[in-house]
Amino acid sequence: MKQAFIDTLEKLMEENKNIVTITADMGYSVFESIQKKFPKRFFNTGITEQSSTSVAAGLALMGHEVYFYAQAPFITMRNFEQVRLDLAYNNLNVKLIGTNAGVSLNQLGVSHFAVEDVAIMRLLPNFTVFTPGSPQEMKWCMQKAHAIKGPTYLRFTKSGIEDIKSIPVTDGTDGVLLVSGGLLKIGFELVCELKKKNLHLSLYSVPVVSPFNTKQFMEHVKNLPIFTLEEHSIIGGLGTIVSEAVIDLRMHN
Repeated sequence: MKQAFIDTLEKLMEENKNIVTITADMGYSVFESIQKKFPKRFFNTGITEQSSTSVAAGLALMGHEVYFYAQAPFITMRNFEQVRLDLAYNNLNVKLIGTNAGVSLNQLGVSHFAVEDVAIMRLLPNFTVFTPGSPQEMKWCMQKAHAIKGPTYLRFTKSGIEDIKSIPVTDGTDGVLLVSGGLLKIGFELVCELKKKNLHLSLYSVPVVSPFNTKQFMEHVKNLPIFTLEEHSIIGGLGTIVSEAVIDLRMHN
């Protein structure tokens, strides 16, 4: 998915001269082509996520559309005060891109886990939160983020599925499995295994978790049992989001 992100960002930068990119020392094997093509619109600010967020805010106040790329735990939690005060409350046009979300970097220990990021980012006003699970969804999410003239957070993992077209549409009668982010492939494999045991689940990817499209959600789930799968804590993540949607719908119907 990383290459899909780079390809889409590069295309956006070619088409929009006001887009700038910031990275917190994450340029190796990622931004070489962008740095070469747009040397005056690419900034490596080093491992300084807090001050880099304020730099992004300043550039946005000058009229730029800013893409800030860093490790998911550090672009949401280390700099949360700056994200909250500088970006969210001012509704600035800054796109936070969190790579290696979930437990992608488990070998580096809990400091590099991002299993709370969706929960805290969906608390903030004005933010839209994206969780693509394939290169196709990455491109779609990037285009949607670009269309939003406000702050967004997009998280992705090392996993995911290479081609979403390789997942056939599953129309189950026994339940619905909702998957966000990089566990889409595992979700598909799980549905296939359950089918062998005569349990038929529908599988749906959820690339936008906040704001959550409750109407579309109900069209899919109907009155079937609902299951969720995510590389994130169930508290505040997709599991909580779906539970809130179900409660809200039952209160108003």
